[in-house]
Amino acid sequence: MLAVLSGGILCSAGCTCAEPRTDIPSYSAPRASRAPVIDGRLDDPAWQDAPWTEPFVQTMTGAPGQPRTRARLTWDAEFLYAAFEVEDDYLRADLSGQDPHLWTQDTVELMIDPDGDGLNYFELQLAPSGETFDTRYDSRRVPQPFGHLRWESGIEGAIALRGTLNDDAADEGYTAELRIPWSAFDAGQTPAGPPSAGDTWRLALYVLDARPEGQGGVGWSPPMVGDFHVPERFGRLVFTAR
Repeated sequence: MLAVLSGGILCSAGCTCAEPRTDIPSYSAPRASRAPVIDGRLDDPAWQDAPWTEPFVQTMTGAPGQPRTRARLTWDAEFLYAAFEVEDDYLRADLSGQDPHLWTQDTVELMIDPDGDGLNYFELQLAPSGETFDTRYDSRRVPQPFGHLRWESGIEGAIALRGTLNDDAADEGYTAELRIPWSAFDAGQTPAGPPSAGDTWRLALYVLDARPEGQGGVGWSPPMVGDFHVPERFGRLVFTAR
């Protein structure tokens, strides 16, 4: 949940030449003509039609960061779909139970604010183990410590590993695929219904990364402070017809 600097600083060419990216990004999510199968493999036509986000960056500075990550999003009448591609040579995820603290190990994370006012926003996580965490907040980190944990999103997810969890051998990473029903957002003081083409929601995307030297993390829209819960820094998710 807390933002920490990731390890190396690499651009796509393997150098340290890329400029920091501190702008608030926008992503146009096409409506899926056919729902993707939630199996962790991003070979469905719906994903081929959805563009990749910009590479994720260090959350405090906007500089290129590790693990190298990008994401895709799509939607239909019933669900929001998200996919993450994570390059990670050290996979760690062994927590289980009801809403385990997945952010202390490897996990992907979404924070969603349907009307963009910084109130009544939602946090969802999926770990490479397949475990999930979800909660809802009335405002920034309220209520403490972890929001309304009784809220249930109905999230479904799947992982395709390129490696083995929790061993000493080098790994390559994983892809994460998530399906979130629109009914999840019909909660709190300002419930939200399904979007229409042309609507804009606010969205943050993160990856938390366990390392031998400590926890790291990268984000799509860097909060620029030591906390991921900064709704005014969430990116813009624009729903399009195609």
